[in-house]
Amino acid sequence: MNIPALCPPDRYDILARLTALDRAYGIVEFDLNGCMVSVNPRLCAILGYSPEELIGQPHSLLLPPEQQGEHDSFWQGVLCGEIYAGKCRRIMRSGRSVWLHATYMPISDEVGSLLGVIKLAHDITSEVLAEQRVELQSQLFDIIVVAHQSFLLDRNLASACDTVFERLLSVSQSDYGFIGIVQCEEERLSLYVPSISNVSWNEATHAWYEQQRQDRGGLIFSKLDNLFGHVVTHNTLVCCNDLPSHPASRGVSPPGHPHLDSFLGIPIRHKGEAIGMIALANRPGGFDEALVTLLDPLTTTLGTLIHARNLEDERNRMERVLRFNAEHDFLTKLPNRSSFFIQANILFDHLQHHPAEREACCLALIDIDLFKQINDEYGHLAGDAVLKDLAQLLLQAVRSQDLVARFGGEEFIMLLRGATLKDAQEVMDRTRQQIEHHVFLHHDQSIAVTISVGLTPYQPSYHCMDDWLQCVDLRLYDAKRQGRNRIA
Repeated sequence: MNIPALCPPDRYDILARLTALDRAYGIVEFDLNGCMVSVNPRLCAILGYSPEELIGQPHSLLLPPEQQGEHDSFWQGVLCGEIYAGKCRRIMRSGRSVWLHATYMPISDEVGSLLGVIKLAHDITSEVLAEQRVELQSQLFDIIVVAHQSFLLDRNLASACDTVFERLLSVSQSDYGFIGIVQCEEERLSLYVPSISNVSWNEATHAWYEQQRQDRGGLIFSKLDNLFGHVVTHNTLVCCNDLPSHPASRGVSPPGHPHLDSFLGIPIRHKGEAIGMIALANRPGGFDEALVTLLDPLTTTLGTLIHARNLEDERNRMERVLRFNAEHDFLTKLPNRSSFFIQANILFDHLQHHPAEREACCLALIDIDLFKQINDEYGHLAGDAVLKDLAQLLLQAVRSQDLVARFGGEEFIMLLRGATLKDAQEVMDRTRQQIEHHVFLHHDQSIAVTISVGLTPYQPSYHCMDDWLQCVDLRLYDAKRQGRNRIA
């Protein structure tokens, strides 16, 4: 830059301008090799260095690692007369980033010979961070919308977490992380983790992870006496950039897992209770309160979704319990009479209307011999114990495609599918003998039990299930009339 000779009247005006410039901007002068030869106090204040620490140092000292490779071409462009002006990131003495609006101007003498480079820098970190916050908030809003849409689409919380997880890592600039949901089984807390960053850190952890995903739809962390467990067991935020210093830290990472330099654990709460957590690790420059504040809307959203899923799971569980109770006998847990008829009628209709697919089937009606005497001699609790034990023996005697139900009182009914009369006789006689020799115990008292069985195969002449049942009931009556403990 050619500086013309100044007239004395102009001297004071230009000095005033230079003084104002010196106070408003950081100013540094470089030699042709890019080394700093002078710096003003404002620049030192921006970067956190003293003048002695900067003078003589190369321009590259202030560049972040990703810009080091481009420095030589940038500097050659400036020396060729290019004036660069724009936003750039530089590294302070503390290692933190500072954003500058910088202008690089080549300086030449009266004859045009290049003397050096002057840089004017204005700290715009607060403005840049504000812009970044707005952009991150916009990205975070998109994540929240996607989470809601994914959950509402199929009510699948794991799928919703998976949908947002990679975006969460990107927004938080974290290398690793997971989303965990608190579970409580037998009064013991565990974390169900449907979404986690790539765990293919070695073959063993990859195989373990894949097996867990296949068996459980995610990982289960049952040991919570560690740093991430501390988040949910103590319902507290953990923001740690020096892991060994945290009292809940367990030191080095387990074999096969990456080394963690920094960790952020945010509890996901509903009405103050920790019902899940977001875990993030290894963020450049570490984690801070600003990121926690940024993620607060997401943690609130996930808390709402997890609570909604928990409510729906509980409702489904109650529906299953009510349905089971409606269809099963309270004492023996076998299907009840009503449930038996629903299933048996479906099979009967199929046999009636699809003769080409008709299979041999047999119906067995079972009655405990002299059950009233058992109740009278040993008490009704003993009778209940006999009914429960007998139900289990009957279940063990049949195949999965067969149907066993409590028909009422001391009567049970079995529908044997794909069984001829001979097959069914063998099954029922084996069962009868097993029950005869089984030791039924109640309060150390041994109770002898035998059964009578009526058995009849399906006949195309039956018009309805009642016809089949009436026939097998007659066979049971024959078995009892013939002396009990037998099959008719």
